[in-house]
Amino acid sequence: MVRARDEFGGLLLCTDFDGTLVTFTGVPSQTKLPGETRELLKKLTAVDGLHLAVISGRGFEELTELVPLENASLAGNHGLKIRFASGSTYKPDIAEEIHETISGLNESVRENFAGKEGIIIEDKGFGLALHYRQFEGDQEEIKDRFRKIWSRHEIPELELIKGAKLLEVRPSTWNKGDAVRLLQEESEEVPTIYIGDDTTDEDAFAVLREQEFGFPVLVSQVEDDDSLAQYRLANPQEVKGFLEDLYRIFQN
Repeated sequence: MVRARDEFGGLLLCTDFDGTLVTFTGVPSQTKLPGETRELLKKLTAVDGLHLAVISGRGFEELTELVPLENASLAGNHGLKIRFASGSTYKPDIAEEIHETISGLNESVRENFAGKEGIIIEDKGFGLALHYRQFEGDQEEIKDRFRKIWSRHEIPELELIKGAKLLEVRPSTWNKGDAVRLLQEESEEVPTIYIGDDTTDEDAFAVLREQEFGFPVLVSQVEDDDSLAQYRLANPQEVKGFLEDLYRIFQN
C-alpha cells in the first residue's frame, strides 16, 4: 500500500456493503452501517489521492441512503447504476429493458409468495432477490418455485444466481468487474483494492487478478480455494481495522 501511494500517488478502494462493511442480518431492511464505520469512510473520502467506491447488489437508491457519502463513488445493482465521486452518473443502455422485466417478475413473485413467513422479497429496480434464510419450511420447494416463476420472465440480459440463503436475478451482461473497470478509468488507473464476501464479488476479483497492482480481498472466516481473491479478512470487524490502517498509511 505504501508503494502504491508513493509510486502512483493514489489508490482506488472498492468495497462491497453487506457482509463486508456490515454484518448481514438476513433481513435487508434491518442492516445498517454502524456510525463508527460511516465516520471512518467519511475520513477516507477526505484523504488526498484515495478514491473510495462502494459497490453493492443493493438497489442504487437504497445504497445512497445506507452510505450517505457525497465524496465517494456508489454503485448499486452490482454496478448497473454508478454515481461517481465527481457527481456524474453511468447507466448502460440495457437498463430500461431490465427494469421492465424485473417489474413483471416482482409482481409474479409477490403473488406466489405473499404471506409466507420468513420469505423476504427485495426489489432492487434492476434486479430482484428472494431471501429464505428465516423460512422454517421446505427451502428446496421455495427455490424450485422461484426458478419456475423466473423461467416465465427470463431474458438473456438477466441471470439467476444463488447467494447466501437467497436466489437473485441480476444483470448477466454487466457485473461488479465491469463497474471496477469504469471506476479505474475515472480514477486514472491507480492501484486498486476490492474487498467483498460473496460470489458476486468474484467478477471484481477476476479483474484485479489480471493486474499487477490489483489487490482482491475476500471476507470470510475460512480459506476458500475456489475464490480468486489473493488476500483474506475474517469479518467486517477486520475490514474496519484494515481501513483504519489504510487511513493511517495515507495520513503519514
